[in-house]
Amino acid sequence: MAFVKKNGLLYSEDLHTVLGVDDSSDAFTGRIPYGAHAIDDEVFSECPYESISVPDSVKKLGNKVFENSTALEKVKLSSSLQVLPSYLFRGCSALTKVVMPEKLASYSEGLFMDCASLLEIPFRAGIEEIPANFMEGCKSVKAVVFPLDVTEIGPRAAARCTSLESVVFPAGITQIALDAFEGCTALSSIRIDGESELFYIGSDGSLYAKEDDQLIVKNCADHNQTVSFFDNNLDETADDNSDDDDFEEDDTFFSVEIGASDMEIDSVGLSNKVENIKPTVQEIKMADESNVDSMLADIMGEEKQRTSTSAPVVSEQESKVMSDMLDIMSDAPANSSKGAVSTDELEQLFAKNEESEPAGPDADVNTNSSEKDKKTQILIDSVEFSKILEFEPKGEAPEDADLFVVAEKTVTGEDGQKAFSSKLELCCKKFAAIHDFKRVILLAGLPLDNDEFMQFYFHFISKKNVILACEASCPSKLSDYCKTICEESRISLETKDLLEQRKLISVKTDNLIKLIIQDIY
Repeated sequence: MAFVKKNGLLYSEDLHTVLGVDDSSDAFTGRIPYGAHAIDDEVFSECPYESISVPDSVKKLGNKVFENSTALEKVKLSSSLQVLPSYLFRGCSALTKVVMPEKLASYSEGLFMDCASLLEIPFRAGIEEIPANFMEGCKSVKAVVFPLDVTEIGPRAAARCTSLESVVFPAGITQIALDAFEGCTALSSIRIDGESELFYIGSDGSLYAKEDDQLIVKNCADHNQTVSFFDNNLDETADDNSDDDDFEEDDTFFSVEIGASDMEIDSVGLSNKVENIKPTVQEIKMADESNVDSMLADIMGEEKQRTSTSAPVVSEQESKVMSDMLDIMSDAPANSSKGAVSTDELEQLFAKNEESEPAGPDADVNTNSSEKDKKTQILIDSVEFSKILEFEPKGEAPEDADLFVVAEKTVTGEDGQKAFSSKLELCCKKFAAIHDFKRVILLAGLPLDNDEFMQFYFHFISKKNVILACEASCPSKLSDYCKTICEESRISLETKDLLEQRKLISVKTDNLIKLIIQDIY
């Protein structure tokens, strides 16, 4: 077959199809130049590249293009693709980031099979079927919220996802293969988003078929060992004669799980004037308003007297970053809602800001408001996803009227776009109402592996009100990402400090808020 060598790649004579990589050249760096229309079978199979970017001119991918590329960490796919071949990323064990096409006609069988490092599945709206082996062996995924349009989940679609703890099914689900979640030994939270005609959650937390009470998805949690997130622990005054040696760190929690209903959002009484991303998440509906009031009272109500200890909840060694964080600075489609700037742009931002950067963590105290706004914008521009909630305080706003909220995860809205959970947003509105904040700035996807950003973040955020919204229920279960956020944001993980912060959030004070809350999606 005749071919043309160009840019370190092998092309067809018309330069429309990428046939392979030119082994005699080192010109190819992972970015395919614009102009190619197709990529042939297995072109990048078992490739040594860590990152590959497919231009929007590409409209067709061959079979097994990336299969078993164990060094591959990031892939940007063409936004023009509507069909992805089966097992496209199978065996890409280092893959952590995939920028997907915005519109896909369907998912393909085994698409992410054995992508052991992938932290979340990039779903798209409109997909009705999760095919066989779709995410089998994705051992790092902890939570899955299936899009609202999904009606079928095929054989072994999410099998062997050994870290998977939480699954949310849409109410319209009609078929789930009995082995779809086989080997998901950590699965402990199974929910249906609404009233399902065919399935129900049993008293053991498992998913059953209504027709014959057949077990469909098993809840693997040991219910005899389950501890209530809030009521059975921090709301109870400890026995003065209790043995401190019986205290387990997993029984010390951050704060109540946040939650709210549609009507509760309307009852907040705050104007939400400016949002840089429109809310797209379907609001979670509760059984009745009294349950909502009770739940929110746990967050905002008066705190009972609690026993505190000065011993660290986690060891110093546990508090350190254990591994490199996910690099979120890969390319995105031109019309994506992603807010992050490129690595080069980040470097320019920080270089431009270097002269005015404070010399130390306490130097930002006297910085004027315009400079603070400039730095806030740099922070927003640097992250993967952001949203600003603005309010009109009923009382006197504090000197620093901004609250920064770093979310560990985002959810997928009905349109397939990223969003912050409606529960988290309602919780932020409550905090704003109590403390008379003018703005709540929600952030997700901080580029923790960028040294310039992390230095900027530490100096800027150390004297700011900041909340971490995470999946973990206690310090020992924090992800490395969240441990880094805590360390750089000066959020203490000592029990006495966590309890004190929970008291401070419920009343207006002059003290900085450095809080952790659990956000379960």
